[in-house]
Amino acid sequence: MKENRVAERYDDMGKIDCQELCALPGSLINISKTGLKVHFPVPVTIDIEAQNEYQLKISLAKKIGEAPLVLVCVPQWVREVEHETEVGFKAMFSPDQNRYKAYIAELEEADKEDIYPEII
Repeated sequence: MKENRVAERYDDMGKIDCQELCALPGSLINISKTGLKVHFPVPVTIDIEAQNEYQLKISLAKKIGEAPLVLVCVPQWVREVEHETEVGFKAMFSPDQNRYKAYIAELEEADKEDIYPEII
């Protein structure tokens, strides 16, 4: 499915901590240069119109043992499905901006190097 996106999204896994939004950790679904998609296991109330900034701590599955990425993000959309919530966040200037950019560059490089066999 082709989506109109500013940047390529990469499916990824990780734990998201944002106590301002939810006492339970969320899960990273995908990530890009411009933002990320997060799943929370419970309903989360977010006022999109307020354009509030939230600090997200992202413990990346591919970077176990490293300190979590700390990003300041603004929610762009919210979807509640069966008492769970998905949120699309736009990444703003953040304390770990350089680490974030380096991680996305790693994902881009890994994506370029992947060779998929043709399906006949």
